[in-house]
Amino acid sequence: MPALRFEDLLQDPDRERDGDRWGAEGRPVLLLNEAGADRSAWWPVAARLADEHAVAVLDLPPSRSLTARAETLAAYVAAMGTRAPVIAGHGPAGLVASLFAARYLAHAVVSIEQRLDEPHHDPDTERALQEITAGPRRLQCRYLAIFAAAPQPGYEAWLQQRLPAAACTTYRTEGDHPHLSDPVRFTDDIRAIAAS
Repeated sequence: MPALRFEDLLQDPDRERDGDRWGAEGRPVLLLNEAGADRSAWWPVAARLADEHAVAVLDLPPSRSLTARAETLAAYVAAMGTRAPVIAGHGPAGLVASLFAARYLAHAVVSIEQRLDEPHHDPDTERALQEITAGPRRLQCRYLAIFAAAPQPGYEAWLQQRLPAAACTTYRTEGDHPHLSDPVRFTDDIRAIAAS
């Protein structure tokens, strides 16, 4: 399905960010694309949400740090000039969404297939995880962690201890793209968290 409207809201001449946008009403929903993935995979989800929400599918620069990508996202949100968004990200994009929410105002974060308790060898990622789960401005908004298969026992309790408004859900789908394997359930979850 082609995008109803294509725009680079920040008028970026270097084409560092690209995005497709649907709808103009309701709480904004930002769908962050995993680096190297084709953002058109999000289009069926965006199309389902566009009747109630202003939806954008965003590619963020993959070669920059998580902090830089969160700042890019902040500039995008500021350019939209809308109320606090629901931000959904798959894999490392879920970390970008979470870091943004720890620093700025978000209505909710939906993190797909990204645990916050796994050690990383990358210092930038470790700093981001520390800021998200134990920083001075820890993430305060609703937080939904979605997995295809159940994470290790104890993860949801660990997460709720650090982010009291967090919840985990398991779709029981094949592969590591539960949001694309069950787009009806995913869009229902997004609508519910946006309305809360």
